[in-house]
Amino acid sequence: MSNELLDDPMDTGAPSGGAAESINQEELLPPAYENDRDMPLEVSKSQVARLEDKRDREAFDEQYDLDVTEQAIDVESLACNYEGNAFFLRCRFVAKHCSALRADAYISLINYLRENTKDITHYVTFFNELELELSKNDFKNKVVNLQIPVRDAKWIEEIGIAWQTALDSYQGEYKRHKDEGVKESTRRAMEDLFQHFVVAGKIEEAIKLYSRGIRDYCTHLKHSINMWLNWIEVSIWANDWSKLDSITSTAYRSLKDADDAEKNNQQQQRGENATYMVERDAGVPAPSVTNRQLIETALAKCIAAQTLIKLRQKKYIQVVEMVLQIKTESLQPKWFVTSSDLGIYAVLCAMGTMERSCLKKLSGNGTFRKLLESEPLFIELLHSYTSSRFGKCFSIMDSVKNRLLLDPFISHNVRELFARIRQKCVIQYLQPYSTIKIETMAAALNTTVPVLQVSLLDLVENKCVLLKIDQSAGIIRMTDETDEDTTLRRVSDTCDRSIIRAKSLLWKSTLAAANIHSITDKETRQKRKNQKDPSRLDIGRNLIDLDDGPSGTISDDFNTAGYEPQQFLDDLGDI
Repeated sequence: MSNELLDDPMDTGAPSGGAAESINQEELLPPAYENDRDMPLEVSKSQVARLEDKRDREAFDEQYDLDVTEQAIDVESLACNYEGNAFFLRCRFVAKHCSALRADAYISLINYLRENTKDITHYVTFFNELELELSKNDFKNKVVNLQIPVRDAKWIEEIGIAWQTALDSYQGEYKRHKDEGVKESTRRAMEDLFQHFVVAGKIEEAIKLYSRGIRDYCTHLKHSINMWLNWIEVSIWANDWSKLDSITSTAYRSLKDADDAEKNNQQQQRGENATYMVERDAGVPAPSVTNRQLIETALAKCIAAQTLIKLRQKKYIQVVEMVLQIKTESLQPKWFVTSSDLGIYAVLCAMGTMERSCLKKLSGNGTFRKLLESEPLFIELLHSYTSSRFGKCFSIMDSVKNRLLLDPFISHNVRELFARIRQKCVIQYLQPYSTIKIETMAAALNTTVPVLQVSLLDLVENKCVLLKIDQSAGIIRMTDETDEDTTLRRVSDTCDRSIIRAKSLLWKSTLAAANIHSITDKETRQKRKNQKDPSRLDIGRNLIDLDDGPSGTISDDFNTAGYEPQQFLDDLGDI
């Protein structure tokens, strides 16, 4: 079959500025071997390992060499909590980064591919990886919880031939409908070809197909929603985060416009049918899913995908804000991230960035508590932090760390978030004290003295706290570099105020001795009126307006008429 079926240069969605990309049909299937058990490991891995390694390096740079030696999760529970591509992505991550569960993860992946897909490339690769793991010397000390499958060479051959035949048929149908110019038929042909690539694990080819102008062929709302969701899912599966960012932004705007239009239509329909009550025939089934429900589901998935992008970009405040916007009842239960996953992400991001007062308000949020209904341990973690039970907080963090490291979406953020939370706990613990024993603090934080000392040194180097550690006495002394400057500034300000007060008192005492009195503002205004009216001017009184003294306006608080010397001393205050 010619490559021109997918690379039509007249396609409006084709990239400009160069020849169209071609699909190498020889790479769609692995090479045929008479005995698949004799297939070299390097040959089968070359089909997908290079792309997988590249994706993992791009998505998990810090954690690519991660090796969790503890059985932190249950592989069988992954199959219960996730399905489809979500299960494949998470289980493959566990197989790559958890040596204790590697064999079980590969067995689960092989069984999933055999029963639900036509992905013979990954099937052969995972079988070779499983055999390599079983042949290691240190594997004798490990326990396999699942039954080891047998390589099905006949299934590999039959699926390979059938898939290639179907591919030729789908490509021919797509080319024919595209030449005819019928949008709906072309969209259906593209959708069939897209799903054909996905079921065989050819994610790169599926993304290239959707990039060739699939939006131009979507004529109905349901078609557009389905297109956006498929595009988002394959982008997450391929770890193509830059593409996912642009897709989710465009999809969110489109879905919000559709949601507003649907709300207006419903309001108009309520107004037109308000006076009528029509009983639905019992024999007519109710509509399965309305447009509004489709839009809400798509919006929930779109916001969840944007949350993963913000988490990857380490914009933790935005992660919390987006999680609180998601309607949990509209989110698909077994998608790439569940509602409990989003709640866990939001808890850790909030604890690592927000103040305690904000966290207390967040813990009382109904949406937030609903997200963590199935994760009471993280609710306790948040309460322990806000109630200053830092030892309990650290214990919970240690117990869930390996589990979170095996989550492909937050694995590369775990160490950073935990470090932030620990630093905030240490800083908050030190705030009420000027001196504290290291052993007492280490016991309260459920850690050891050497680890605590390292944490304190890091805080000092980052200028988060100012303290001195007396190792001989085992005491931490808090210091404040602003003490001397602040004291000198306060003394200087007090002296300046005292000098001004003393001069004012001396000035007014001199005036009082000369029988010259200052008058209030009210009396001043009345005097000025009298000056304007000569008939009301009282010349007999010896009153002079001296509100404006040598240093500006003199407050009437310093009126010293009738003052005794002791009162003068009392007014001087702290001079």
